[in-house]
Amino acid sequence: FPDLYIAVALSGSSQHMAGCSGCKNIVAINKDPEANIFREARFGVVGDWKKVLPALTEKVRELVSG
Repeated sequence: FPDLYIAVALSGSSQHMAGCSGCKNIVAINKDPEANIFREARFGVVGDWKKVLPALTEKVRELVSG
């Protein structure tokens, strides 16, 4: 299983969660604060993925480049 799984706009259905249950770190991005994915995620962001994902991508690039 991967160390990091970024779930973008996924509700967190039981079938989906069974498939990623071994992931060490789940980051969830969903505009619905009640989405099931947040119950399993280590980190969660409530918001529109079209706005959140570009900001997250930029921050990760900054961290990786040092």
